[in-house]
Amino acid sequence: MIFRVLARKRLTIRYWGGWVATRHGRPIGPRPILALHRTPDPNCLDCDGTGEVMCGSPGQEEPAYDDCRCAPFLPLAYLWLPKCPAWLRRRRLGHDPAFSDEPPF
Repeated sequence: MIFRVLARKRLTIRYWGGWVATRHGRPIGPRPILALHRTPDPNCLDCDGTGEVMCGSPGQEEPAYDDCRCAPFLPLAYLWLPKCPAWLRRRRLGHDPAFSDEPPF
């Protein structure tokens, strides 16, 4: 039911596993968050409902894409989630255990 209400208002809830934000000039993160985003307007004349506007200059080889005003990238509201415990995170070893310098024979 909540998803129908959100869809009517052009809103969606997204999970971001590694969001980085700043508070008082200091970076916070990466931390997981649940974010409330605005979805693109299907009747928008600028982006035709895609949420991106193509822009660029005549000298550019490939065009660039910017967010349309009907659907900004930054969330309207977000909720910080706790990090998973350290024993659940994968440890990165200094070397690859499958790699060997010795010949195969």
